[in-house]
Amino acid sequence: MEARTNSPKETKKVAQQLAKTLDAGSVVALFGDLGAGKTVFVQGLAKGLGIKRRVLSPTFVFMRSYPFLHHKKPLTFYHIDLYRGQDSGDFRNLGLEEIFSEEGIVVLEWAEKIRDVLPKKRIDVIINVTGEKSRKISIKNRK
Repeated sequence: MEARTNSPKETKKVAQQLAKTLDAGSVVALFGDLGAGKTVFVQGLAKGLGIKRRVLSPTFVFMRSYPFLHHKKPLTFYHIDLYRGQDSGDFRNLGLEEIFSEEGIVVLEWAEKIRDVLPKKRIDVIINVTGEKSRKISIKNRK
């Protein structure tokens, strides 16, 4: 799927639509340059999942988690920002591989930094800047 957006609000709406397709165990890998709108996209995913808390970028803490109910089942929405990490070794050292489970939905910003340890089954979201506020968003299911 491909979408073009002209504002952060439109980017969030694309993410909200994607959120409707997510289930326990889903992994969403975000790719895009600095300022492309990855965190805005994550905020839209969270809203689409019914998370009411404000979603902030976890750049300095690597990960933030948000408990929520998904089809009456308690899950955790994990928002991971790998910008400050160097490679998959940092990811392993943090013990984050454990969160790839049926107990949560995981969203990774800067997923290219750990490409070699990403689950094969995932959703890749590539956000390209096409103008000051416009974006091209490509969503690919990997199986």
